[in-house]
Amino acid sequence: MFRKSLKTAVCALAAGTALAACGPVQPGAAAIVGHDRISVSKVDSAANQWAKELPHYPQAGQIVAAAKEAQRQQAGQQAGQQQGPYDPSSPQRSVLYKVIQIRLWDEVAREQHVSTAPGQVDAFIASQGGQQSLDAYVVAQGLPTSYDEDYARSVLIQRTMLQRYGVNPDQPVDQQQGQQVLQRLAGDYANAKRHVGITVNPRFGEFDDQTISLGPVCPHLSTPDSGTPDAAGEIKCQL
Repeated sequence: MFRKSLKTAVCALAAGTALAACGPVQPGAAAIVGHDRISVSKVDSAANQWAKELPHYPQAGQIVAAAKEAQRQQAGQQAGQQQGPYDPSSPQRSVLYKVIQIRLWDEVAREQHVSTAPGQVDAFIASQGGQQSLDAYVVAQGLPTSYDEDYARSVLIQRTMLQRYGVNPDQPVDQQQGQQVLQRLAGDYANAKRHVGITVNPRFGEFDDQTISLGPVCPHLSTPDSGTPDAAGEIKCQL
């Protein structure tokens, strides 16, 4: 059930403008989203918890295994070079990508005046198959179940925006209308990105403006948690 409800939202994100890194990253930070700091330790902890939970969700495990096989068979691309949205070779990168997405959809909700009260999120979870369905889906996406409510909230925001633009997320939609609506939703997402600003630690890669993915990881860093600042204070890969 959750899979069906999320299909349109995922397509909408893929149609949007990518996140762009800007400004220096703080020591120990995996990313900075606006004024919010996502720490390396938080990303590592979430990835470790996800790895512990994965064996308890066979369906999620099948999805993850399929993603690994698809990546292995993809010609001309090294494992872990791009991530969009799930990187089976790097749970940490998957966690970071998803957490940034959640933060940005929260910004969309703020800018577009979308209500996401806890009671609304709970009702949405119940309508989509309940907690067990959500658990399995979130784990399949590379996040531990501790992010269930955050992830469900981001999906509710996307669905609410689609409905505002005249689309029922649970029903087939005319292709032309669907493209127009997805472009509007992608524009909302891109505006949120521009307003908050994103900085990603080179340890986890950079957001690629063209492919909407978390791009190559820096091969050499000056310290484990930070890149090397240039004269302007920017953090860049040492190639």
